[in-house]
Parts: sequence; C-alpha cells; structure tokens
Amino acid sequence: MQDTIALLTDIIVDERPVLLRLMYRIIRNKEAAEDAVQSLFEKILRIEQPGLITNPKAYLYRLASNLAIDHARRIGRQDDVQDSIHDLLWLEDDKPSAEQYTAAKKQLENIENIIDTMPEPMKTFFYLNRFQGLTQTEIASRHGKSVSIVNRYIHQALERLSCARDK
Repeated sequence: MQDTIALLTDIIVDERPVLLRLMYRIIRNKEAAEDAVQSLFEKILRIEQPGLITNPKAYLYRLASNLAIDHARRIGRQDDVQDSIHDLLWLEDDKPSAEQYTAAKKQLENIENIIDTMPEPMKTFFYLNRFQGLTQTEIASRHGKSVSIVNRYIHQALERLSCARDK
C-alpha cells in the first residue's frame, strides 16, 4: 500500500517537468500549473486503495490531467465572476449613469442580503463553490457530506439568488 504511494511520489519527482508542461497546456497559467503539480502530492496521499492501481504512471498522468482541468475550470469561474461584477457595475466607458449605479448597488445589496440570510451549510457550500471555485466533490469530502446534498444546497442557493436578479 505505502509502496504504491511512494512509487507515485517518485514518479512525480522524476516526471515533474513533463507533468508541468501537460498541466500548463490545459490551464494556460504557469503559477496555476505549478499549484496543480503540487496538489498531485496532496491527492496521492488521500488515495484510499492504492493497491488497486495497476499502472501507477498512467494513473498519475490521468490524475494530473483531471486536476489541471479542475484548476482551469476554477480559474474560468473566477474570471466569469469578475467579468459579471464588472459588467454589472460599469459601462463600456467605465462611467455608469446615476440610475445604473443606484440600480446596480441596490441589486448587489439584495444579493448580499440573500447570501447573508442563507442557512448553514447552504451559505458555506455556495461560497466555497462560487467564490472559492471548489467543486461539489471537493466540498463534500471536506465537510463529510454527499455530493448530492452539496449539489442540492448550491441549487437552492442559486434559486434564492435568481429571485434577486428578477427584482
């Protein structure tokens, strides 16, 4: 069992430049690719049944690819949130009219109030997913919940927020 984890660790050390290039091609961000390579170490330490891995090198490359895709999605979600905030608050010339500013400020206050009044763990799960970029699976494993429960809470939070958008 520990032999497989040690072998995977050795492969990461030996193959680090290749893994970094693979992850960079997917993520398109050098620092994020470095973080993703580092997270490989953390990920292999949490493997529940390492004895079932028949091809450690192939397993590691698949894991690296999946982690890179997750990182790329997380970065994309964070960029989308930033773009949405910018679009909500600013015009093309970066000078919103007084009416637009007031309307955007009111809508933002409504959203903040809805998030503040969400019950736990809905608020935490929503925050981790939408603002920290964690996947439902990551949230579920961190909090000892099932993925379906985390999904349900996030969906309920989004339904509450859709009411603010419609107002």
